[in-house]
Amino acid sequence: MDRTNAPVESITTLLSVVEYLEQADEAGVTEIADSVGVSKSTVHNHLTTLRERGYVVNEDGRYRLGLRFLRIGETTRMQTDLFEIARPQIEALVEGLDVVGNLSVEEQGEGVYLYRSRGSDDIRFSTRAGERHDLHCTATGKSILAHASSDRLETLLESMDLVGHTENTITEREELLDELDRVRDRGAAFDEEEYGPGLRCVGVPVFGPDGAVIGAISLSGPAADMRGEWYRETLRDRLLATKNRIEVNLRDY
Repeated sequence: MDRTNAPVESITTLLSVVEYLEQADEAGVTEIADSVGVSKSTVHNHLTTLRERGYVVNEDGRYRLGLRFLRIGETTRMQTDLFEIARPQIEALVEGLDVVGNLSVEEQGEGVYLYRSRGSDDIRFSTRAGERHDLHCTATGKSILAHASSDRLETLLESMDLVGHTENTITEREELLDELDRVRDRGAAFDEEEYGPGLRCVGVPVFGPDGAVIGAISLSGPAADMRGEWYRETLRDRLLATKNRIEVNLRDY
């Protein structure tokens, strides 16, 4: 057996422990062991190493992720000029609006939110950076797909599972390609409750100095509010103006 590209089992287990704590918030050794599928002694050894390095905290036998991950995440995010330049523009865009502004990039075939900002306290859904999402059913994702090079688009489509998150999700390749044509024609993408019921979103691509798409920005909100001219034209035009400022600043950065 060629093990050149085989995963290192201990590292795989370590990452599984970290990922479980991420979604569970906190957990004991037995719970983690049962969920990850390894022995309690193995989990305990990994947790001990993580605690000694500051990556987890142990409070009365309950483990949670430590704040050292915060530094790593922020360091990762700061490695892209797009985040630094887009963040203030998104904050200005959403100010006073009952929407959430999003900055997303593609990584390994998935969308990843680099930054999210609420315009109003009336909006309560998650705005956590780092969350991953499918490309075929989100406004940012479709914006990125529509403007990817033909070779990159083909690679992405071959690796994607067109999961149906709602009854409105596009799950057929040809239908998605037709939708991407429409995105290119109008310069914006719309998520018509395709990723989650009761939620709509409008997004536009962001291009780097070399003309390649490097991400997308969008505005999300309750479907009851995201409708008509406000949704189809006003928010789209505000996004296009913000995108233009981001791209100009990227050229001069």
